[in-house]
This record gives sequence, C-alpha cells and structure tokens, in this order.
Amino acid sequence: MKYHRGTSWKAKLRVAVDKAIWSSVNYNEFLQKMQLAGYEVRQGKHLSFRAPEQKNFTYMKLLGSYYTEENVRTRLEKNRYKTKAPKHLSQEARLYINISTYVTTGNWEGFERWAKLNNLKEAARTFNYLSENNLLNYEDFQQHISDMENSVKAAEQRIEEISAELGTQRLIQKHCDSYRLCRKVIEDCKSAKNPKAYRIKHQTEYQLHDSLKKELQDLGVTKIPSSKKTGNGLKTLNLNRLLLSGRNKNC
Repeated sequence: MKYHRGTSWKAKLRVAVDKAIWSSVNYNEFLQKMQLAGYEVRQGKHLSFRAPEQKNFTYMKLLGSYYTEENVRTRLEKNRYKTKAPKHLSQEARLYINISTYVTTGNWEGFERWAKLNNLKEAARTFNYLSENNLLNYEDFQQHISDMENSVKAAEQRIEEISAELGTQRLIQKHCDSYRLCRKVIEDCKSAKNPKAYRIKHQTEYQLHDSLKKELQDLGVTKIPSSKKTGNGLKTLNLNRLLLSGRNKNC
C-alpha cells in the first residue's frame, strides 16, 4: 500500500478499515489485518491508527459515527452471519450481495465510498440493470435478492441429491456387471461334464454371486437391469447435474 503526502489520510483509513472489517470475524483479527495493511495500531481510551509516513495517529471516532469502536465491534459481530458469495456466482449476483451487505447493515457511508470507487461505466451499468428489472425500490430489491438466494440454494441441494444418486447408480452398475459374469459361470455348470467338480472349481464365483445378489437387493434392485439401461440412467443424471450447474452459474 503506497501513501503520498497531501492525500487524505482519513479517506485511506476508512477504506482500509472497511476492507479489514469485511474480511474479519472478531476484533483481534481486525487489528491484525490493519497491521498487515501497514498501519500502526494504538489502543487506549480511543482506538487510533497511523499509516506509514503519517506524522500523527488518526482517531477512529474522527472518521464518523460508523467507525466508532463500538460500531466496529457491531459490524464484526454481523460478519459471523453475513452472506458469502459462492465462487460460481455471476458478476451480477456478486454485485447484489455486495450492495445488500451495505444496505442491510446501514453502512450508507461505506456504500457511497464503494460506489465512488467503481468507475462511472460500472455505476451506469448497475443502475440500468436495476432500473430495467424494477429493483430500485428497496423492498423489491430485497425480495429479488431473497428469490435469487433461494434459487441458488435449491439448485445446490438438487445437485447434491443427484451426486449422491450418481454414486449409488455407479455402485449398482458395478455390482450388476460383476453379477452377470458370476451368473454366466453358474449357468455354464449345466453343460459341465462333472457339475460337482465344476462347482468346487468355481466356488469363489458362486459365493460372490450370492453376496452381490444380497447387496443389490439392499440397494433396492430386485431385477437386474441391462447394461444399456444403467448406462442411460447415469447419462441422464450427469446431464441433469450439468444443466443445474450451468443454470446456477448464470444466476
């Protein structure tokens, strides 16, 4: 982080504080993040920071009511429950979550600074999108956020269910393939010249056949499906999972 004489130390400190609070969940972690950002910390009656090359410490209380030590602790406490933006969300979805975090915590000063840090083109694009989707009203905006989050959660839950089903179906497919091989060995016994000797020779296949039959029954399989049927079932599940994942990325 570079500093230049003549610039606003308070403005830079607000940005650093907001960034440190955003990425912390407790007061000690917040102070550590500020030190990592290059600030010297002084704790006394009033919390203050000093940037490299800055002559005097800046008291947090001078940054505005939103930056008092009490409000900093309150914001950190809210971080324990704040919404995290999943990595797969689109740029629009991340934008919604960033804005809603400022709005729901009442950080209007932080929101104004955040908006100024975004270039005019981004600000115009954001305004146009919100306007076109009738989201300039706070209640409508909040409802849109809620609907989007519910949609993402529902899709993620369904993806988990499909993944679990895929695991089960792959196991069934594997057991069915092995069962067919064992079944063929047993059926060949009918044409063996010495069935007793044949069964002794293939005792392992007989035991595996019975074991696989029981495991398949435990999995709910009473009739062995064809290889084509199990293969098509797996393809359908994989396709559904891919479609849900793609839809989630575009939320």
